[in-house]
Amino acid sequence: MKVYQAIADVLVEHGMDTVFGLLGDANMFLVADLVARHGVRFVAARNENAAVMMADGWARVTGRCAVATVTQGPGLAAAGPALTIARHAGTPLLLLAGDTPASDPLHVQNFPQQPFALATAGAFVSMTGASTVSRDVAAAVREAVGRPGPVVLDIPLDLQDEPAGDRPAVPLGAAVAPAGPLPLAPDPTAVAALAHRLRRARRPVILAGRGAVHAGPELTALADHAGAVLVTSLMAAGLFAGHPYALGVAGGLARPLTRDVLCEADLVVTFGAGLNRWTADHGQLFGAAQVYSVDRDPAAIGARWPVHGGLVGDAALVARALTGALESARPGLEPPGWRTPQLARAIRDADPFAELGPEPADARHVDPRRLMAICARRLPLPRTTVVGVGHFGGWPNLYLDSPAVDRSLVAPWEFGSIGVGVAYAIGAALGRPDRPVVAFEGDGSLLTALGELDTLARVGAPVLVIVLDDGAYGAEVRKLRPAGADPAIARFPYRDLAAVAGALGVSAYQAHDEATVSAAFDALLPLTGPVLLHVKVDPDVVQQHF
Repeated sequence: MKVYQAIADVLVEHGMDTVFGLLGDANMFLVADLVARHGVRFVAARNENAAVMMADGWARVTGRCAVATVTQGPGLAAAGPALTIARHAGTPLLLLAGDTPASDPLHVQNFPQQPFALATAGAFVSMTGASTVSRDVAAAVREAVGRPGPVVLDIPLDLQDEPAGDRPAVPLGAAVAPAGPLPLAPDPTAVAALAHRLRRARRPVILAGRGAVHAGPELTALADHAGAVLVTSLMAAGLFAGHPYALGVAGGLARPLTRDVLCEADLVVTFGAGLNRWTADHGQLFGAAQVYSVDRDPAAIGARWPVHGGLVGDAALVARALTGALESARPGLEPPGWRTPQLARAIRDADPFAELGPEPADARHVDPRRLMAICARRLPLPRTTVVGVGHFGGWPNLYLDSPAVDRSLVAPWEFGSIGVGVAYAIGAALGRPDRPVVAFEGDGSLLTALGELDTLARVGAPVLVIVLDDGAYGAEVRKLRPAGADPAIARFPYRDLAAVAGALGVSAYQAHDEATVSAAFDALLPLTGPVLLHVKVDPDVVQQHF
């Protein structure tokens, strides 16, 4: 048995059954062996960056450790943005990266892969020899599952063809259901101090982020005892869906009612939320409220936005301890606060589309808010929603409700990298084939990753790509114009993206007003395969807080 065959055996023994990647000299025989001898599904991307994004999307909807593979040199270098996104998101992901032979330092594709991997993925494991295959692969898998975050397993090309020798037994199933970090119990003194602040607060808010999605029931119980309203960051959207005092997403994408209520808060307690400048809406959202942060990582408290204090611990354990402290101090009594029948009624009856009024006479472009109103009525449920990066991405996040968290929203915004929508949609569709995927993309974003429409066509999954085309890099136009700079440098001519998609094997439709959008939905629903809907949206409708 050769080393590349031994690597394949160990991966399969760890439960790996799907690999995303792009073939090259330094990984093609490993992939061929995985497919031919083990029946592993190989999803061939058109770009290494997209391959890692697909694996990331797959991991986000399955909760499992994903596997991707790229070749040496430029293969790994092309995947830098995707590895950085996965590192920021904490995605369990193993990247099998070929490397040039150590004996050939002048190889045309040689470059220092270890420092590059550490700067992007954040972790690097090198194959040390033909006799240590099991140990090295298992170490990389454990690292990817346990950090969590991506790990680059570096496999020199010349090593792969050597005889593997005897392989020791490998523990099975380590990557099938990765265990999260052990719960971190909070300090009782810190719990008592924060509980005291909650008791004194008249208008408290509980804000949950991605690090608290496992603690929904505990946070709901805490809010009920404290008389608090409930909000989330974008990455935890839908966590409190259905609660009468749940106000949805906080931050720049907050709806008007949410914004009005949060501006009156006097105490905000965040759980597992990075509290970046978008969640805080550049400091404008919480008014004069004091902000306290609960996080497992002490370095995360106050790292992105100033807070008045923090408490280190697991979100569920801290919430449970705080609830106990409040109950013991005020047993059986209703907490004072701002939960009123009027507020509950306002939350229940809020219509995000009430402000739109009649349809404008100009039918050359669709108001993106009106597009979202049609999407809210017509898109299938259940579904996985993927939102790409750009000005366009604010519209679905602002106007489309997220269901209770079940890994149904994929918003890979961690690195601000455009061109992510189609790749993440493919990974999500393969990870959760039981539900269709709807991906929102912009024209500029899609044009950086057109090749993956071919991948989507080959995969054949039920994915609807909705392209909001404003003929520009909309975020740049929005920022250039108020500063007095000419936004023409960020504008581009409209292209027939539906024709491009059709040429690459994806069924496609175009729309330019509400009638043609509705007609397109009539034709393409229900989703049975890949479809692209190219919608020309009004470039003059912008989001003020995004």
